[in-house]
Amino acid sequence: MIASLRALLALTLLVGVYLFTGLLVLLWTGFAVAGVWLLGSREANPQFNTTPLLLAAATSVPLALTVRELVRASRPAGPRPDSVLLTRTDGAALWELVETLAEQVGTAPPREIRLTGEANAAVTDDAWPLSPTGRRRLYVGVPLLVGLRPDELRAVLAHELGHYARQHARFTEPAHRAHVGMAMARQRIREAMVVNHLVRLYAGLLLLTVAGCAALTYRLVRPVRRRQELEADRIAAEVAGTAALADGLRSVPAVAAAWARFEEDLVEPVRRATGTVPDAAYRAFAHLLADPEYQPELAALRRAAERLPADGFHPALRCRLDRLGGLPDDPRLPPAPEVTAALAPGPLRRATTYPGRKRPWRTWLDTLATHRAGEAADAVVRVLHPDPERPTVAEVLHRVGSGRADRIARTLDPDPQLGRQQLIEGVSALVGLCLMRAGRVGVTARWTGWGRFTGPAVRHDDITAWVTAALDDPDGVVRLLARLTALGADPEDSVGDTPVATVRVLTIAPELNEDVRRRHRDIANVSLAVLVCLAVLGFARWLGDEPEPPYRPGIVPTRLSDPLDQRPLPGLDTLPGYPLRPTGGGLVPAWTPPPLPDLVPRPATGG
Repeated sequence: MIASLRALLALTLLVGVYLFTGLLVLLWTGFAVAGVWLLGSREANPQFNTTPLLLAAATSVPLALTVRELVRASRPAGPRPDSVLLTRTDGAALWELVETLAEQVGTAPPREIRLTGEANAAVTDDAWPLSPTGRRRLYVGVPLLVGLRPDELRAVLAHELGHYARQHARFTEPAHRAHVGMAMARQRIREAMVVNHLVRLYAGLLLLTVAGCAALTYRLVRPVRRRQELEADRIAAEVAGTAALADGLRSVPAVAAAWARFEEDLVEPVRRATGTVPDAAYRAFAHLLADPEYQPELAALRRAAERLPADGFHPALRCRLDRLGGLPDDPRLPPAPEVTAALAPGPLRRATTYPGRKRPWRTWLDTLATHRAGEAADAVVRVLHPDPERPTVAEVLHRVGSGRADRIARTLDPDPQLGRQQLIEGVSALVGLCLMRAGRVGVTARWTGWGRFTGPAVRHDDITAWVTAALDDPDGVVRLLARLTALGADPEDSVGDTPVATVRVLTIAPELNEDVRRRHRDIANVSLAVLVCLAVLGFARWLGDEPEPPYRPGIVPTRLSDPLDQRPLPGLDTLPGYPLRPTGGGLVPAWTPPPLPDLVPRPATGG
């Protein structure tokens, strides 16, 4: 019964959206025809009235965008362009796990497994609307493969396959496509209104209509989709275990947050500064996730995930965990296999690539650590030496050891302890980079902080101790400079000298994307073409529209204001109502009409 109602809802939404769009097309066509008729009719429009044509031309753009987005959302979309196909040869272990889970949940396995660069997993059943069969695809994010435990990954995959077991995609995907089509149409119409003044004047009502329809579709689909998520959770708990699924539900948003930080705070700044990216980003991400210092923060992200509110078609995570708490957990489940280590590196690399010059991921991690150490040192140098000219290492150390360490720390952070910690880290990075240029130490990347310096003769803790002593004792600066000289470093090097491992490049982004520029031109061309076509049709009808005389040829009344005055003009041979005969003065009636009755009473006269 529930499945029938779900199918009926999906079909009703799908048919309703398409019927509504078809009605809009018919109404626009009728309005355009009426506008052409009004422009070309001399009787109805003595002067050219171009307002209907302007309105038709302006509304044609959002209407065409609505139809196009619905067609795009309805047809089989094919695989995502940012995904990479994982063949059985490259991922035999993952394919075997997916097929085993599909058999356990009671559904057919997907025909394709595709890898993506986002921390998410999803299933699709790509087919035309109302088609009984489609091409099943399972999308798995590479960050999940390297960030989840084997039992968590098995539970997440079982959840996605549970949607197939209940035929969720077949019933709700048409309605979801209709909602996506209307939402994309709303976005495209807003873009068209921004770039085209004609569309902006007249397309507001159509935009409100499309937006209202999209909101209604979303409101109707959302409770059904959320119920389906709970059903898939129950299936996954039976197959992969309740505890493993609960841990997986917490870990997915935590890994997604860590991956977003990896891309935004690590990859992108280094790419802008040096033009380099890791050749295997997933390996660098896994290396940083394994950092023992990052484990407390990752655990905090898992705990924070429990407070996530409902997101679109997904219920609140706390609600899902509470429902899982009432389900039994089977302790006899076999251990989950390790599938990530058996995957071929080629598809994983292609799914997590970035624009830039690729470098081995371990070398890139060294570049990352060097870049972040330079940023930490620059933060202190900007406070001590705001002049454009870069000071030397010795000058910075003398200023730090001049007894103003507490005041400098308060400048870095209002909290004295945090400010002193930032000061020690920045000066330590400055000293470490000086030793690194001399080839005495190397730097290793860490997830927290900017990294650590290591070398055969110098450790990171040694550098920190030297800097701490220099902050508290002016003589410590002298001893620190002596140690740098003894280790072969030059304290007279400028602070801004870039280590050998870093090469700075300049990248300039284009002012406007070519696709956006082409879309703007298409919007303007469509509205102009529709306006010209309608105007040409209206003008052509105006040229062929000859005004018809109000009477038959040869009959012209003398004074229309007086219907009783029937005096004919010379040369007329007929007159409506009675025959005429020629006379010397023209045409006169052949018979005399009877006198009209006297309707006005007259006063009686006495004899």
